[in-house]
Amino acid sequence: MFRCRKRAVRRDAGAKRLRLLAEFLRAKSVRREANGQEETSSQDSEIQVQNHQLIMKLPHDLLFKILILLPAESLFMLQFVCKKWFNLINSSVFIRHHSRQSETVLICQKMTSTAPENNLKSYFHFLDLDHGNHHSFVESIVVNLADVITSYDGLVLATVKNQSSLMLMNPLTRKYTSLPLGTLTDFCFESYGIAFCNDSSLYKVVHLCCEKEGDSSCEILSICASTRKWTRIEGPSSELLRNVRQTNPVSIGGSLYWMSGKHESDYFIISINVENEKFITKKLPISSRKHSRIMEIGGSLGFVGYGEDHYLMQGWILMKDGKELEENWVNSFNINLDNVSVVAICSSRNGEKMVFESPRDCLYVYDFDNDEMKEVHSGDYIDPWFERIEKLYIPHRNTLVSWEDHYQVTFPCSS
Repeated sequence: MFRCRKRAVRRDAGAKRLRLLAEFLRAKSVRREANGQEETSSQDSEIQVQNHQLIMKLPHDLLFKILILLPAESLFMLQFVCKKWFNLINSSVFIRHHSRQSETVLICQKMTSTAPENNLKSYFHFLDLDHGNHHSFVESIVVNLADVITSYDGLVLATVKNQSSLMLMNPLTRKYTSLPLGTLTDFCFESYGIAFCNDSSLYKVVHLCCEKEGDSSCEILSICASTRKWTRIEGPSSELLRNVRQTNPVSIGGSLYWMSGKHESDYFIISINVENEKFITKKLPISSRKHSRIMEIGGSLGFVGYGEDHYLMQGWILMKDGKELEENWVNSFNINLDNVSVVAICSSRNGEKMVFESPRDCLYVYDFDNDEMKEVHSGDYIDPWFERIEKLYIPHRNTLVSWEDHYQVTFPCSS
């Protein structure tokens, strides 16, 4: 009966995504048809020409400041306005600067597929938290994608349906590349993460898993044109790895972080710096209870946990001591959940808001400035006792980033 219930929930979630996709495509078709029927008067056309000429004469610095404020979806279309705009929008400095201020959205881990007239298509499904219950879909150029494993810097790592390889791609620009699978394992624990290595200006994919003998295994793949081979490195201790509770790692500043459960009476995070490829462990500030998790908060590693009272949420941030350059946990905030059962998913880019999920698959956003929690997404009802069988959404940022780009570390003051 329990397995039947799981299948029913999966079918309901899949049916809902298809319904949302159909509504999105229908609305898009209506807008396209309406735009095609509009007739512009000669006076309006003349005004548009004048505005276009003014825009073309904007100084480079001012144009940079204007375009950097636009969402990546708009920039992807605006790059074709003229050669000047194309060169600016596709420059390494602009892409990196824009990616650093792009806001967090949620991307569904399950691909949405539809087959009108026997033409199968796959879509990435996004949820914009700033505009409430606003869904958008981006068609994938790769039809046989199955699941999104992880997301970082606007890039997603996904599996294909025949499990023959991995796909690294930017859903917005539709650029993609095929990667070999990591070492296959029969154990249930397996985790992939992506991080950017400043020293070599390369993205690296890290694969962490337990092998048949129970030993920990770690391998790294550098995303460059000259090689597509995994390199084996020494992983964390098997005891820590077997207790990992958060399989989706958090990627911050060239390092990947996993949260481990209790080991020898303490709770830890496991991290690897992709530049020196070394693992370290650090104790968590308090006990890691159920639904505790780590996440990026305002550009730093944050830990969201619970005290003795399950409805009092405590937020801690790992910060460096200016004198000794050591990282220490600092209690940053406490949230009284008022007897509401929710789980923290992620934080906004600036750390001013936090996203929560309820057992009913509803999403809430907590505003720290207003001390207010509001519902932004209403999901299909699931009985409170029923455990989530899949995590529908993971944090994502829409950018123009590509693994082929080499970014500069510093930026001009004029930007």
